[in-house]
Amino acid sequence: MSWRDKWNRNRERGKEEGFTLIEVLAAIVILSIVSLVLTSYFTNALSYSKSNQNKTIMVNLARNALFYMEKQDFEAMGQYFNVKETSQSAVHPVIEAEQCKDASCLYNNAGFINSGVLPEVLNPFINNIQYEVNITYQAKLHEDMLAGKSSSGGKDAIDTRKQEMAPYLIPVQVKVTGPGGPNANTVSTVVEGYITDEKIR
Repeated sequence: MSWRDKWNRNRERGKEEGFTLIEVLAAIVILSIVSLVLTSYFTNALSYSKSNQNKTIMVNLARNALFYMEKQDFEAMGQYFNVKETSQSAVHPVIEAEQCKDASCLYNNAGFINSGVLPEVLNPFINNIQYEVNITYQAKLHEDMLAGKSSSGGKDAIDTRKQEMAPYLIPVQVKVTGPGGPNANTVSTVVEGYITDEKIR
């Protein structure tokens, strides 16, 4: 028995049509491709988020080390970094994390205030990741400041304000290194700052 609907389509009662096997397989393939693309997107987003989290941690560790250095005795740090030596051959030591792993820190007699915390400042362990912090005196920048060289003006312009402040500042660079990049690559972050003389604090 057949019937006719208002659009004039013939249908036989009792005969049901469904999806064929090829249509089901095609739908599964399309859904698989879409899910692979979405999975890849979320994996990349997670990796990017983790990388940004590690970079934020490294910036905060660099700021922490810089804050520690800013509180040091100006004269002792000037002597340690050989600030008075301005020749090209002058050796300016670097405060390295490798030299200060435990209580037998190489820098214990270098004039650091509260040197007992220096191993934790230079070798922090955060979220099961070991970071290394190295602190370098920026001799060239300090020399330019003492000479009054202006970074914004012409080559003959002299910045008298920089020249006046230079004897009271020791420019340092803090570099934090750790396995925070994608695929566990080693990356580093750099923060710059100054050790200031107690006279202008």
